[in-house]
Amino acid sequence: MHNSCPDQGKGLFSNMTSIGLYVVLGLALAAIPSFARAQEGATPPPAQPEPQGVPVPDGPALNTLELEGGLVIEDIKIGDGYQVEPGGAVVAHYHGTLKADGKVFDSSFQRGEPVAFPLSGVIAGWQKGVPGMKVGGVRRLTIPAALGYGERGAGGVIPPNADLVFIIQLVDALQIEDVKVGEGEAISGQCVAVTTYTISDENGKVLEQSEDGKPPMIWFPNEYQPLAFGLDGMKPGGERKITAPKAMNPANPNSTHPTDQKVVMTVKLIAARNLQQRR
Repeated sequence: MHNSCPDQGKGLFSNMTSIGLYVVLGLALAAIPSFARAQEGATPPPAQPEPQGVPVPDGPALNTLELEGGLVIEDIKIGDGYQVEPGGAVVAHYHGTLKADGKVFDSSFQRGEPVAFPLSGVIAGWQKGVPGMKVGGVRRLTIPAALGYGERGAGGVIPPNADLVFIIQLVDALQIEDVKVGEGEAISGQCVAVTTYTISDENGKVLEQSEDGKPPMIWFPNEYQPLAFGLDGMKPGGERKITAPKAMNPANPNSTHPTDQKVVMTVKLIAARNLQQRR
């Protein structure tokens, strides 16, 4: 397990498909199933109210930038929180329309729930257009077909060669601080990683950690979502602080790690091997 050979494909969710923007973004997180089952004779939990739609923000552009390839970035509101870097992970509301006729093909605003996802698993227009946003900000992206779904379209709701327009509201983001930068090739996407680690809550209380005198932890892909989102770009020998919002650490009764809360992880990467992505 001392191989440090990241050689990874397009990201965590690039092979997942469904209708609407779940095709475009490759998101699986908005519909994570619950595995909890009520014990026989137990009182079932109260029904949760259905999420209500929220208004889609709009307004004049405070600044406009056109990138190579025709991607147009317009900031409607500048956030004041953490700034997203390339390859990061975000919690965001989005509203996707076809540029040609304004038809809505998917909208988390209409469902009333933001979605958490890594930028490594989304279309190129998002990968290029979201970095630089700060939490609390609202941005409009006009994405040419070549940076979206090109000639093939998506899911029967996005035609071939369709330019797309998204309104994006950045609700939260994974925060990364590299305490020490390692050496060698960087992790990119899914991998098997060997680390020592500490997981704390937002107040600094230690919830879980690797034990002295015992072998380091071997993590498998998607075993623990905060780590899966936060390892991207690390190199063997590096140390990183990862702060994951609650939305990136959903409840999972099958997990042995702390879930359903904001967590802060300190990770020392000993070795990693990236896995071949399915095409």
